[in-house]
Amino acid sequence: MSGAVSSNGPDDGGLLQLAQAGDHAAWSALCRRHAAQLSAYLGTRLRRPAVVDQLVGETLVAAWMHLAECPDGLTFPSFLRRAGATAAMKWAKENPQEPIDGPFPPDRLGDCAVEAGEGVSRLHTALATLGEPHRMVLELHWRGGLTGESLASALRLPLVAAESLLAEAEAEVLSRLGG
Repeated sequence: MSGAVSSNGPDDGGLLQLAQAGDHAAWSALCRRHAAQLSAYLGTRLRRPAVVDQLVGETLVAAWMHLAECPDGLTFPSFLRRAGATAAMKWAKENPQEPIDGPFPPDRLGDCAVEAGEGVSRLHTALATLGEPHRMVLELHWRGGLTGESLASALRLPLVAAESLLAEAEAEVLSRLGG
């Protein structure tokens, strides 16, 4: 997430330059690389998966329209998070009657929806009782797939502090699920 060279092709900086020049394939690669992290980021603020999915799409469109404002690949993740936060605030303003929290949709659970639904309901309840930092680190790690330096970068914490926060959050949610 930090613009480092990956085994999947050019780094964020190279893809950003190509995308800013109008290369749609480069933009698609950036979107694929960062969509899960954006979804996790938005999910920590708005715990309604269908709305988060909609906002990810709107954010990517808005980011494409303002791509020239992103100075380099290192700042692309924060550029995308700012665009996502703007989309989320706009949604909240346009939908003041809508709750920001909702149960996980059963249709996303597949064939074992009944048994999984009960577990997901318990997990959702446990996550809802966590503080914002713990919810955010779990969302970024579990849903966004961030680990190590990329998790620390997204949280704007040193690596040791990010790993400690993740361990605390996982221990907290496990203790709440156990009791």
